[in-house]
Amino acid sequence: MTRKKILVVTYYWPPSGGGGVQRWLKFVKYLPQFGWEPIVFTPESPEFDLKDDSLDKDISPDLEVLKFPIWEPFGLYKKLFKKKEKLKQGIVIEKAKMSLVDKLSVWIRANLFIPDPRRFWVKPSVKFLSSYIEEQNIDVVVTTGPPHSMHLIGLGLKNKCKVKWVADFRDPWSDWDLLDKLGVKGIARRMHQKLERKVLANADHVLTASQGIKKSLLEKNSKSTISVITNGFDPDDYVSATSDNTQTKFRITHLGLLNELRNPAVLWDCLEELCVEIPHFQDDLELLLAGMVSESILVRLQSSAVLSARFTHLDYISHREVFNYYRDSNILLLLLNPKDEEQLIIPGKLFEYLLIKKPILAIGKKKSEVNDILQSTEAGEVFEMEERQQIKGMIFENYTRFQSGISEVKTKQTDQFSRKHLTNQLSEKLNELIG
Repeated sequence: MTRKKILVVTYYWPPSGGGGVQRWLKFVKYLPQFGWEPIVFTPESPEFDLKDDSLDKDISPDLEVLKFPIWEPFGLYKKLFKKKEKLKQGIVIEKAKMSLVDKLSVWIRANLFIPDPRRFWVKPSVKFLSSYIEEQNIDVVVTTGPPHSMHLIGLGLKNKCKVKWVADFRDPWSDWDLLDKLGVKGIARRMHQKLERKVLANADHVLTASQGIKKSLLEKNSKSTISVITNGFDPDDYVSATSDNTQTKFRITHLGLLNELRNPAVLWDCLEELCVEIPHFQDDLELLLAGMVSESILVRLQSSAVLSARFTHLDYISHREVFNYYRDSNILLLLLNPKDEEQLIIPGKLFEYLLIKKPILAIGKKKSEVNDILQSTEAGEVFEMEERQQIKGMIFENYTRFQSGISEVKTKQTDQFSRKHLTNQLSEKLNELIG
């Protein structure tokens, strides 16, 4: 039986690391099992700062990956201001003190590069793909954002080709809290909203990673056909995880981006208090953060008389190694933006936490999909910033379990979040789309 063909347009693809690559890397891995032949279209030598060669294991040798040249203004920025290193995601806006150059670069990013600096890839990609789609008899084109300029490629192709187009929103667009952090307002914000509405009006189907994003998009175009397929976990990732079996510390872990928007200030206070109140807690505690961490958070921890000696900050950890650290942890941190009343985003690490079956300390809003998932799987609950005593109680309870040699928790109904199961859901949507 001839497989149906799906072209996936994505900025993030291995060797790119970080959370943005995982969703479609896993969909592409499992789609052939459900009758679809994926083809990936991605930039050649893009300006990403995180590299993770361990992700190559998920790429089939039979997969066709089209790498197309891209021009990005980051190169011009580095040349003008004599920067040699790759730009780190979000690093400029997380600086405690921004230079004039930093402020200028943020203003340009917010007001001139709309929807994002990858917009210059749109026209050449549409021109190249228009003929490719016809020649290869592509059934469906998927664009996944952010960066949301990928959706403008889909919009261009929809206007030129007779092909079904699915726009996948891993994160919000005009409601994304990053735009608030960048200071996107006025005309620039309205331009984001206008482009977003165009995409919603023309896409044959819209996918989102959460009910919150779906609700937000429907408020902008109530006629859009929108489905929710969350992120998930792949058991294959955990099979290769190893433990050194020498873990003697009560380890509290957060791996990945931790910006000022998600700074759990109450957690640092609670840990300091427990170090004073509980015998041996200070000696046993190990706080591990890895990846890009806001400068203000690092200063807070390094200046703490109690926590500075218990705190370790590592650079980016490969996805393969992540599970080793998860396995050797006693509490895994899930930190949400407490000022985001809508709680639109479900962090992808939540689902990997469910696979690991370790206690989850989530701090954010109780009225959220994260809390719904934690409670339905009996994996925990979300605490709000004001719930200091409850947060301390959760930590102390798991410290007692640590002293008794217990580190795992019992969960239920987590198989629904396996990547293979979610890809089956995707294939059903695609089959409906092409009839």
